[in-house]
Amino acid sequence: MALTKITGDGLARSGLPAGSVLQVQSTVKADIQSIAGLTFADIMSVSITPTSTSSKILVMCDINITCGLTNGATSGARYSGVKLFRDSTQIAINSNASGIQAKVWFSVQSTETTNSGFQQNCASGSFMDSPSSTSALTYKIQAANTYSSNHYTYINRPSYGVSDNQSYNHKGVTTLTVMEIAQ
Repeated sequence: MALTKITGDGLARSGLPAGSVLQVQSTVKADIQSIAGLTFADIMSVSITPTSTSSKILVMCDINITCGLTNGATSGARYSGVKLFRDSTQIAINSNASGIQAKVWFSVQSTETTNSGFQQNCASGSFMDSPSSTSALTYKIQAANTYSSNHYTYINRPSYGVSDNQSYNHKGVTTLTVMEIAQ
């Protein structure tokens, strides 16, 4: 079955009810990434051009993210977070965050026990955005540790034993998906 992208006022012409998925864009990150310290780094992005200003965009992310006390530590650290941006504007921000509290979309809590550095943690988030636009939009995620400049954040790998050729050495993938939802 061929799928047709709905353009212009396609919703009215298509007869699709509100809540219908009009289009899906997705990307996969299959490589590993290390982020040192407190500076948020780009992880991945995906673009979508809404067909109507009334459409909402559902953003979903599943990320394999791990924290490390130092590069290659056998025990995990805590406090890595993920931020969501629409173009250059951070969205999905808690309105109660104040002062130096981390304004993140979602976070991961690694444990600090012996051998926890071999673990890879999966975290996820979803957010319904109302961009009121028919221009191309880019949704981007960033990640970093929010506690110490000595801590590391790892994407798609554990914090320790990254090169060990063992079955416990997991390597994952991270996905970012956006869907245009008719209103």
